[in-house]
Amino acid sequence: MKRARGFTLLEVMLAFTILAVAMGLLLGMLSRGLGQVRMSQDETEATLHAQSLLDQVGVVDAVQPGETSGDFDNGRYRYRMATTEIEDPSPASALPTAVVDAATAVNAPKIYRIALDVSWGPADAPRELKFVTLRARSPPLGGPTP
Repeated sequence: MKRARGFTLLEVMLAFTILAVAMGLLLGMLSRGLGQVRMSQDETEATLHAQSLLDQVGVVDAVQPGETSGDFDNGRYRYRMATTEIEDPSPASALPTAVVDAATAVNAPKIYRIALDVSWGPADAPRELKFVTLRARSPPLGGPTP
């Protein structure tokens, strides 16, 4: 009498169990991967908005100390920008006296620190990126700014 060849019920059940566990792990990895892609996309958009805003400082409007705030994409991204005048790290007085004349000292550019915070997401747990840059502003040719 020939014995039938094939898989036993136990082998089939074990194979389906292994397949189900593997599929569950795979779906979990895909879900986390999509979450990472979404987070990366949000951070990239926030960075592009910040770069656009910082590129306008000193070009569109003169650099002035103060604080501004606003939003992008109909309120999806919010920003706060603080501009403060800082001391020149290499003032003209540090140069040899032969190089510095009175006009150079008076017409030295002013240095401004610009701190930009961009946030998005829910108010109770916002995501945030911080950017800091320095900008120089030369006084008008007529003399120093008040």
